[in-house]
Amino acid sequence: MSRRGFTLIELLVVIAIIAMLVALLIPAVQQAREAARRSACRNNLKQIGLALHNYEGTFRCFPPSSTTAVDYGVWSGVPPNDYLHAWTSLILPQLDQAALYQQVDYNVPALHPPNRKAASQKLAVYRCPSYVGNDYSTDRLYTRLGPNYAIRNYVAIGATHIGNLWEHPDGVIYHLVGTRLNEVLDGLSNTILVAETREQDAAVWIDGSTASLASRRFDENNTPSYAGNEIPLNFTPYFVYSLQNAIDCLYGPSSMHAGGVLHLYGDGSVRFLSDGISTAVYDAAVSRAGGETGKEG
Repeated sequence: MSRRGFTLIELLVVIAIIAMLVALLIPAVQQAREAARRSACRNNLKQIGLALHNYEGTFRCFPPSSTTAVDYGVWSGVPPNDYLHAWTSLILPQLDQAALYQQVDYNVPALHPPNRKAASQKLAVYRCPSYVGNDYSTDRLYTRLGPNYAIRNYVAIGATHIGNLWEHPDGVIYHLVGTRLNEVLDGLSNTILVAETREQDAAVWIDGSTASLASRRFDENNTPSYAGNEIPLNFTPYFVYSLQNAIDCLYGPSSMHAGGVLHLYGDGSVRFLSDGISTAVYDAAVSRAGGETGKEG
């Protein structure tokens, strides 16, 4: 008896069916992988939230975003003589990073040579797994100091607009002063502490000058608030200033997750906020004592 093999047409049909199945399977696999990455990002924020509360338990306040006022920064000199130690540096012991904390010399400015080795360390807890971009800032204000200033993908939200951030911060984590729990009058469950960011240059983890942002993008012509009308979630450019030596920040609160940004609230919960959220609701969620709930509806 002769054996009958596949005809060419049958073989092409089988290949076409397999190709269709693969085409249907790939998006599902990609969605599953993104769901896993988003879950890991959420876990990073939960760890950061626990570290912030452990810091508060020790010092009776949340850490300042920077140990120096934010009108000074990496643009101030070569290297800048302002201390600028960031909240992301101050909570290292609470993140099981005591060895790295010991490498940082807090008696000299964060961007001075003794701290460059520590500044080059990429910290998994400060990196969103969905982020695809540079590991180190390429902005000339950093590269002129030395190579490999590692970035972070999480940033504090310290005020409702840049004018307030500079002069009268109305959020929780902002420069110079550590906020106490009893000052968060809107309630910890209603108030944002930290958001994701996809910024690649103005996001060096050891530097406090850009460690806290505002809930509105920057509008240089709208004084004294400097607040743009748009919600900043995934809005670009977030901060571009005409002053010489200013460091541009293309993204503020932002992410590489489709449709929104993960946020850490004061009670330790992590919520995914749509980038279509209203400005009023987002402002309310950022302010610590505005008398609002920061919730839709």
